[in-house]
Amino acid sequence: MRKPLSVLLFAAALAGPGRPGVAADKPPAPPASTAISPPLPIGVEADVYCTGWVDDAEAVFPASIFSAERIDSKQGLIEGDVVYVSAGTKQGVSAGQEYWVVRPARTVYKHGSVLDVLGRVYLTPGRVRVLCAQDDSAIAEIVLSCSDVNVGDSLLPFEPVPVPLARRTAPLSSCDPTTGKVTGYIVDDVDQITPIAKDSVVFLDVGDEDGVAPGDFFSVYRIPSSEYSVRILLGEASILTTKRKTSVAIITSMRDTMYVGDHVEMK
Repeated sequence: MRKPLSVLLFAAALAGPGRPGVAADKPPAPPASTAISPPLPIGVEADVYCTGWVDDAEAVFPASIFSAERIDSKQGLIEGDVVYVSAGTKQGVSAGQEYWVVRPARTVYKHGSVLDVLGRVYLTPGRVRVLCAQDDSAIAEIVLSCSDVNVGDSLLPFEPVPVPLARRTAPLSSCDPTTGKVTGYIVDDVDQITPIAKDSVVFLDVGDEDGVAPGDFFSVYRIPSSEYSVRILLGEASILTTKRKTSVAIITSMRDTMYVGDHVEMK
């Protein structure tokens, strides 16, 4: 015999939310702006090993590549090629040591200036491992090539750089106020492509001295030249590596195109 509907409704009311036999109401979902992901990698190894950095314009390096085993038959050197290094055991070089291959490139100026130098872009086309060392020279093998390695490239002792892990929150909206944290500018981009695209790697003019660390997120925005000067949010960038006054960041989300000179603000 079926129970009347009124009896069933009365029983459900007695059970109430969370009581046996009746499903409790689900708690409301957190606002999108506070939703946090588990720690996720920011970029891939190539983003930290093959993109270089911006540092002091007149950096000094302890060694360079002065020749190569196949110098007579090829110009651009790649992974597996053997090179000759201008430092040896007297300079502390020993078998097994690894070195960044570093190539000084273009000068970077502070935002809004064509005279005030921020630093220089140093490209990192590869990495070498020392096979054996003599008093003032060494023989090394290229163990990573992001692009061609050339005779004359400089060397810098290598230290592993982990790909940062970070918890991602939803990008700020146009209604969110400024955070009041560190601000700066995009001062250059690795590939020199205009406009800058998602997953592009860029250089910022904020670094260790500003309290910036790998894994930090920055909102990218632009202030239009109008009487209202309301900022336009363009997307986000996350820090891969830092130097004293600069950092390397990857564009992790994009709402609109970005350019060198756009503003950044730490979330």
